[in-house]
Amino acid sequence: MGLFNKRRNVRPLFVGSNGNDLTRGIYAFHLDIDNGEILKKAFYESPSNPAAICRRERYAFVCYKNRTGKATDGGLHQYAQMDLQFGLAAKATDDGKTYVGAYINEKRSHAYAVDYYNGEVVVIPIVKQKITKVKQTLKHEGHSIDERYQSQPHPTSIDETPEGKYMIVTDLGCDEVVLYTILEDGFLEKDEEHSFKVTPGSGPKKVVFSRDGKFAYVLNELSSTVCVYQYNEGSFTFVQELDTYPKDEEDVKNRATDIVVAEDYIFVSNAGHDSVSTLEVNKETGELKFIEYMETDENPVCMVLVKEKWLVVASQKGGTLESFQIKKGEYRGVLFETHFVYSITEPVCMIEGRAL
Repeated sequence: MGLFNKRRNVRPLFVGSNGNDLTRGIYAFHLDIDNGEILKKAFYESPSNPAAICRRERYAFVCYKNRTGKATDGGLHQYAQMDLQFGLAAKATDDGKTYVGAYINEKRSHAYAVDYYNGEVVVIPIVKQKITKVKQTLKHEGHSIDERYQSQPHPTSIDETPEGKYMIVTDLGCDEVVLYTILEDGFLEKDEEHSFKVTPGSGPKKVVFSRDGKFAYVLNELSSTVCVYQYNEGSFTFVQELDTYPKDEEDVKNRATDIVVAEDYIFVSNAGHDSVSTLEVNKETGELKFIEYMETDENPVCMVLVKEKWLVVASQKGGTLESFQIKKGEYRGVLFETHFVYSITEPVCMIEGRAL
C-alpha cells in the first residue's frame, strides 16, 4: 500500500443501541489503537432494544428487551460473526422474557442468563454450537430496603468464578451476591453457604475479579461503592468499601453503572456524577485507592478496555462513544481525553470483537 494508504491498526467494537425504529440495533466500530479514534463501519437493525452483549469464539450473543409483549419477543439471540458481519444463528425467547445479562464460555456446554424483571437465573443448553431452549429456571426470593428498586429480586449480572467451580450472580433487589455450583451436567445449584448479603440498600450490580483471581470487587449501583473481598474457592472475606466518586464535592443522584479491571487499576463509571473514576489496586492486599475522576458525557453506562491503553465509554443519555487514553508511570493510570467522540443514539451495551 502506498504512503497515503497506510493500513490502520484497529480493534472491532460492537455497541448495542436502544434508539428508535431507524437507529435501534447493533453498531460495528473500529478503534484505532494507535491514536484512539472511533470509526463507524456497519449497522445492523435489531428486532428490539438490546440490553447486553457478550461473545464466544466466532459468535456474538445479544440479550433483547421485550417491547411488544409477544412471546416471540425478547430473549437471547445468537449471531455468527465474520469480521464485521452478523448473521442470526439461533435464539431462545423463553415466552418473551427479557434477559439483562448473559455468560457464554467456549469451555461450557450451556449458556447462562439473568432475568431482572422476573428475578430468575436460566440455563440454556448449547447443542452443535447453537443455543436451544431454556432447560432450567432458578427463582430468586426476597427484597431489601429501597422501596423503589428493591421491592423484589432483580438479578443484574452473571459470571464464572476464577477457578470455574461456580457461577456468580448479583441481585440488586435482594442486596445479595449468589453463588451457584456448576454441576457435571451444566445445570446450577445454589450454594447457600457461600452466597452472602451486602449492606442493605447497596444494590450490587456486577462482580469482577483481579487478574490473579485472589480478589473480588463488587460494584454497588445504589450506594455508589465498590466492596473488596479476598477470594478463595467460593469464600469471600471482606477487605474494604470505597466510594466510586468524591461524594463530598457535590450532592448528586448517582448510580454506579460499570466496573472494568486493568493491570494495576480499576475503572468505574458514574451515571449522575457523569464520570469515570480511576482506582489504584494494591496487588498484595487488594485494597483500592481513589486517584481521580474524568468527566464524561451524560449518563455513562458501560465501558470497554482495549490493549490496556484505551478505555471506551458509552454514555446513554449523552448519546456518545468516547475514547480515553490510559497513561502509566508517573501518571498513575490517569485518563487523558483523546477528543475522539462518536454520536450514537442511546448506547447501552458494548464488547470488543475478535481481533482482525
